[in-house]
Amino acid sequence: MSKQEIKKEEKPEEVIRAEQLIDDGKLDEALTLLNNCEQKEELTHLDKASCHLLHCQILFWQGKDKELIKQTEQTYKESGGRENNFFTVDNLLIMTYALVRLDRFDEAFDLMKQGEELVKMIPQELTEAYKQREAYLALIKGIFYNRRNSPNDVDLALKHLEHSLALREELGIKHEISETLTQMAFNLCVFKGELNRALKYADESLALAKESSKTYYIAFSLNILGIIYEFKGELDQSTIHYEQSLELFKELNDKKHIATVFNNLSSIYKMKGELDRALECIEQAMTLNRELGGITALAKNHDYLIQILIEKGDLERAQISLHDLEQLKTQLEGKTVYLLSLYNKALLLKESPRISNRSKAEEILKQILEDEDIFWEIKERALLTLCELLLIEFQMTNEVEVLDELESLITRLLENTEKSHSYWLMGETYLLQAKLALLSLDLNKAKESLERAQQIAEDYGLNQLTERISIEQDKLFSYTNKWLSSKNSTATIVELSNLAPLKEQIQYMLKKREILKKFNI
Repeated sequence: MSKQEIKKEEKPEEVIRAEQLIDDGKLDEALTLLNNCEQKEELTHLDKASCHLLHCQILFWQGKDKELIKQTEQTYKESGGRENNFFTVDNLLIMTYALVRLDRFDEAFDLMKQGEELVKMIPQELTEAYKQREAYLALIKGIFYNRRNSPNDVDLALKHLEHSLALREELGIKHEISETLTQMAFNLCVFKGELNRALKYADESLALAKESSKTYYIAFSLNILGIIYEFKGELDQSTIHYEQSLELFKELNDKKHIATVFNNLSSIYKMKGELDRALECIEQAMTLNRELGGITALAKNHDYLIQILIEKGDLERAQISLHDLEQLKTQLEGKTVYLLSLYNKALLLKESPRISNRSKAEEILKQILEDEDIFWEIKERALLTLCELLLIEFQMTNEVEVLDELESLITRLLENTEKSHSYWLMGETYLLQAKLALLSLDLNKAKESLERAQQIAEDYGLNQLTERISIEQDKLFSYTNKWLSSKNSTATIVELSNLAPLKEQIQYMLKKREILKKFNI
């Protein structure tokens, strides 16, 4: 590395002006200015490099990853014999980051290896320069392992992100610390279910981003907070953060993240029972992702679209969307989209009136749950859906084995919700527990579970859940009144069992319990 490149040079006037425009949120104007700057023949190599890197950073903030890669690839080829200067290192790192965001993992992995070698070549006396680039490379590795969607990579991703954070905290550059914290929060929330810890990091990230006055990092932190509150089931808080994030991404003209936030909002509106708004948001997200060529994002859009369409009763269109999702999964690496397509296939089979189709759905859900490396969020969704299927099966078959399996799965769900602090999942699980208690005529337990579910639904604005709780409360009220009115009559236990939809099964269970009591089992 030459002495000229080690020395801190003054920035070109165009770069200083562009940075001011960026601070004012005028990214398109800054981009035009830098484009003109790079065309000037009288600029030094370092001045052109300074313009180029800031140009690339704006493209990154606007989510224009394909354009960014095209520009950095050309510049990398032209760098020729200067493979060890700061410009080449920084150019390669931002190109690698863009490749990761496009899920081009093989290319990104190769460049990460090159990046490691280039960072090592930074002279020992340039400690700060080394740490800054080593921290950036560690961040990229963390995001790489997060996005590659292999559960075995989750802990490795967190390890790299923690390394990035340690270096960035030493340097004290606030927006860079914020950037790493958001990725750590995302990892802990989405892949590990540690929602409270994720929330702590996300709050710290937002505070630092605001102190740095960097719009992109503020927007990104707000979006991560929206995700965490959504997982917790605090929908009003989630909506507030998503909408604030959306406005900032619109200011940046970042279509990639605008699409992401629309996708996330569609999930919120679905849980709130506002299906038309949910459909509108997911369609806007899909339009943008098709324009951008974001295949992974589009596949995840289909996941939400199918569930919204099922809720609206449009099974024909949901089936078309599932077909599109299955086509996309063949173009993608990783397991997540494959599991999502399986899960949504099970959802559609569950809606079928045919017993054979519901049996297939049950088989698929059990197949998903047998995967030891499955992410917790997909696992919980599969568990919930399997419980709903087993409730249907129990009503039809009256088999004790099904009841035992249901009780075991519900216990498992409640244990998981206590660890993850997911209020949405907790409310859904208490509702399942109440339905099961009603079927077995345990009215006190049904009442207790419904009250817990209702409290959670009311506290966190889970309107869709509230509506379903109301239906079960009506059933409980009806059963309780009939039970109380029969207490003073000569009705037998068999007659009382007619209050539940499973007369024969309840008779069997009552006999079984009496036998167990006699033998002290």
